[in-house]
Amino acid sequence: MNSDVPVAGLPPEILSLVFSILSSIYRPRRRQSKSSDKIKHELGWLKATHVCQRWRTIALRDPALWASNIALPSVLGHRWAAAFVARAQDLPLTVPWCDDVSSYNRGAPSSTPFIGANLARTCAITHLCMHPHRLRALCSPAPLLHTLGLFIYDKASHVPDGLFGGAAGLPALRRLSLLAWEPLPWTPLLLAQLVSVHVVLMKLVTGAELARMLAALGNMPALERLALQLVLQDTDGVPVTLLPALRHLTLAGNTEHVLPLLAHLALPAGVRLSCDVNWSEGADDTLPTLFTAMMTYAHAATISRVDIKLSATPAYERLAEVCAWCNGNTDGAPALTVLFSGWRNVQAVLKSLALTDLEVLAVGGGVPDAAWLDALGGAPRLRRVTVKGGAVPPFCGVFERAPGILPALSTLVVNVHAAALAETVLWKALPRCLAARARAGNVLKELEVVGCDEDEGRARALQEAIPGLAIQWGCDEEDDRNITDLDSSSEEEDEEDEDDASEDIFGSDVST
Repeated sequence: MNSDVPVAGLPPEILSLVFSILSSIYRPRRRQSKSSDKIKHELGWLKATHVCQRWRTIALRDPALWASNIALPSVLGHRWAAAFVARAQDLPLTVPWCDDVSSYNRGAPSSTPFIGANLARTCAITHLCMHPHRLRALCSPAPLLHTLGLFIYDKASHVPDGLFGGAAGLPALRRLSLLAWEPLPWTPLLLAQLVSVHVVLMKLVTGAELARMLAALGNMPALERLALQLVLQDTDGVPVTLLPALRHLTLAGNTEHVLPLLAHLALPAGVRLSCDVNWSEGADDTLPTLFTAMMTYAHAATISRVDIKLSATPAYERLAEVCAWCNGNTDGAPALTVLFSGWRNVQAVLKSLALTDLEVLAVGGGVPDAAWLDALGGAPRLRRVTVKGGAVPPFCGVFERAPGILPALSTLVVNVHAAALAETVLWKALPRCLAARARAGNVLKELEVVGCDEDEGRARALQEAIPGLAIQWGCDEEDDRNITDLDSSSEEEDEEDEDDASEDIFGSDVST
C-alpha cells in the first residue's frame, strides 16, 4: 500500500518543495515525432500529481507551484493554461519559456495572446521569442514584471512604440535580456531603474546607434551588470560613457568589436571584466593586444577580476581558453589563468603580461616546450604560480635551467594528477629545480602538492632541496576549478534540451 512507503510520511511542506524543484527542471512540453507528424504532449512534473490522492491534494493547495511555471497554450493547450492560472489564485505569474516561432511549435496555438491577457499579473518572462508583428499583443502595461528575456525574431522594423506600455508600463523591471536585429525600436526598454542588461544584436551597429545605446545605459544609475555582444561598423566620434554603479561587464564577439566597446566605457573602481572572444582567422594574433588592454584597464580602474575566454570553433584543431581573474586571496592584484593546446601565440601574450603588475598565475595544458615560460621572463611581482599536468615538466625544466626567473615567487602549487607524473616530478625534477633555485638565492617559502597523497620519501626529498620549506599535501579544489581540462567534453544533447541551451542566453544572471 502507498501508506507503507517511507516517502508517504513526508510532511506537506516538504512535498511542496520537492514539487517546486521538479517543476523547474521537468517542465511540460509539446513534441513532434521525428518519424511522423504526430504531436506528443508530455506532462512533465504534472505526472507527480497523478501518483496518489494525497500528492494531488498537496499540489492543488499550493498556488505558488502553479504560478511559478505556467503551462502555455502552445505547450498543453488553452484548457491547461487556464487551469494553471486558476490554481495560481492571485499570485504573480512566471513564464519560463515561450517560443511562438520554433519549428516544433508549428500547428500549436499561439501563446502571445495568453501572455498579453495576463501581463498585468506577470512578474517574470525569462525567454520570449516571437515575430515582431505579434508584439502588438504585448502593448498593455506590465506593472509587476521585474525580469524580461526578449528574442525578437527577424528584423524588428515593426516593433510597436508602446511595447509593454512603454516606460510607464514597466515600473518594476530590473533585469532585461534582449536579442534582436536592430537597436532603434527597443531602446525605450533601456529604463533608468534597470540593474542587469544583456544585449545581443545581429545587425551592424553604426557609431550613431552605439552612441544612443550608450547614452541610455549611462542614464541608469542602478546598473550593476552589463553584457554586450555587438558588431560595430564605426565608432569614431562616440563619446566615452561612465557607468558609475557597474560591478560586472561582459563583452563578447570578435576582438575588433570588443576593444572599441571597452575603449568607450569608463568603468568604476572594483568592476569585474569578462571577455568572450569568438574564434576567427588571426584571432590569436590579436589576443596579446586584448590582454594588454584588459590589464591596462585593470591597473587604471582597480578592476577586481578579469575573465578572458577564447571560443574555438570545433572545425579548428587549435584550441585555447584563457581566463584571468583576481580573487580575494590576491590582495587586489591582477591574476591570470592560461590553458592552451597548440596555441602558437602564447609567448606574445605572456610577454605583454610580464610588463604588468601580475602577481598570481596558473598554467596548464599540453605544452610542447618551455618557451611560454621563458616569454614571461622576470615578471617582477609574480608571487604565486599554479602548474598542472602537462605543464609541470617544462616548468621544472625552465626553473632548473634558469633559476633566477620569477624573482618574487614565494608560493608554488604543483598539480600532479597522474601516478607516473607524480613519480617523475616529485622524486626527481621538482627537488632538482628547487635546489637550483635555492642556490641562486631565490628560496621558495611554500609548496602545495595537489593530486597525490602525502609520502614520507617524497616529502624528505623536497625538504632536502629547500630546508624549512612549508609543504602542504592534498586536493586544492580552488586550483582544480581554475584550470579546467581541455580533454573533458560532453556529447551533443538531443532536441529535448533546446530549452536549456536558450536559457544559457537569457539567464537572469550574466557571468563567466
